[in-house]
Amino acid sequence: YNVAGIGRMEPGTHLELDLNLVRRELVFQRTGDMCFASRDGFRVNRWNSDGDCFESLSFPEVNDQAGVYPAPFFALVTDLGLDSDWRFAFGAFGPAAIGRADFPTQSWMENLDGDRIPIPGPQRYDILYMDILFVWPTLAASWRITDDLAVGLGFQSGVVNINFQSMAIAAPGSSVVNDLRANIDAWDWFVPAGLVGVWYRPTPWFEMAWSMRVSDEIRATGDLVTISNPYGVLDHDPVSSDEWDFNEASGERAPTASLSFAWPLINTRAGFRFVWPKDGGGDVVGGDLDPDVASRLARMMPHEREWLDVELDVAYEMNSSVETFEVKIDGLVPTGYGLPPIPVLPAGDPPGVMSVDHNWKDTWALRLGGDVNLLDSALSLRWGLSYESSSVPEEWTRIDYAQWETFGVSGGVTVRLPWYGVDLTAGYLHLFMPDRTVTNGQARKLSAFPTDPADPEMIINNGSYRTSMDIFSVGIQATF
Repeated sequence: YNVAGIGRMEPGTHLELDLNLVRRELVFQRTGDMCFASRDGFRVNRWNSDGDCFESLSFPEVNDQAGVYPAPFFALVTDLGLDSDWRFAFGAFGPAAIGRADFPTQSWMENLDGDRIPIPGPQRYDILYMDILFVWPTLAASWRITDDLAVGLGFQSGVVNINFQSMAIAAPGSSVVNDLRANIDAWDWFVPAGLVGVWYRPTPWFEMAWSMRVSDEIRATGDLVTISNPYGVLDHDPVSSDEWDFNEASGERAPTASLSFAWPLINTRAGFRFVWPKDGGGDVVGGDLDPDVASRLARMMPHEREWLDVELDVAYEMNSSVETFEVKIDGLVPTGYGLPPIPVLPAGDPPGVMSVDHNWKDTWALRLGGDVNLLDSALSLRWGLSYESSSVPEEWTRIDYAQWETFGVSGGVTVRLPWYGVDLTAGYLHLFMPDRTVTNGQARKLSAFPTDPADPEMIINNGSYRTSMDIFSVGIQATF
């Protein structure tokens, strides 16, 4: 992540392949009672003679069923066979984020009559399904100015595919009749970002470093499939836009979507590393040794020259640049119920854009950890602790991005084999996040038409949230 560190590496070619396996628990229970209209056909509640709901049940819990999310990491560092202080690198990896979620389109529960029946997923207006592929192909170079100072630059050309499904409403009101399912499959083939880093070792016992990443926003375009009347109420079948016969001769065309949102503009980190050198520190750098010998010692891999280290990192992310996700719809949407397709014209600026507000805030993080090298450096044990402030204000809590105050505990091990400089690494991280109960929610249903901003039925994120995360990582490194 700090491209200056590439310059510290020994001559030759270094290869790293890692696989991170992420499993998240995310449980949400929406506040309120279910009171479906009689025409919706869900027998959860009872009505009085005036048609008002007088007896009903609370929304059931729903949980993320996406399972384990794989996140690979690849990097190659080489000196290109040159006798120089330059190192060059190529890598491909993604952001440290969950890219998949799977929530129910419908949930099963027992109604007031004791019958087990399906109901629409309580979280459907936030998210049904998400599968995001975000890859950062990375080119970098680092120059070791002296044995104790290196700088680096990198360029990333990100590629992102967003497959996202949620429920919007096609007309004002709380009836399921108005539900409109939207499935977006959009691509952005070029998301540029730049990296810069500095590493400095003023003494054999102390190192410090700084890095920064600056990124452009995401502008993805692609296909949109809408499904009107997705639950088949009023004795009508669901109507899908990809099965609709549009009259192209008269100008009708299937809907398309463009999705744009800011990525955190700046991500910067400062690190401070305290080292216990194997020789006590007297001759690792400089001293009375021959300059060539001293330089060789300074360039050794850390496990070869150190007994242990302790590192403290301070990180900052400008997440406040992420305010809204904007979805622009073009074309016509079939509404079903025997009606002709209609253009989607939500109230927005610019017109025709539906905004999904998030209003994230800047994030600070502290990370403390270290290595202990044992068995003549054939074995390294690792430990870590972390804290990160919340990216999401409580009133904007959603399950499409459930990342608030986080505490982490981690451990790991590296075994170095005597062949071809091969290292095998494994690590485990558990992230604790406190439960949240939201009573002042501001997240609203996505609407295809202008709606009353004061309508309390439009609020979708009041409720209780419970989440945590486990990450297991395995890796192999080799030097040639």
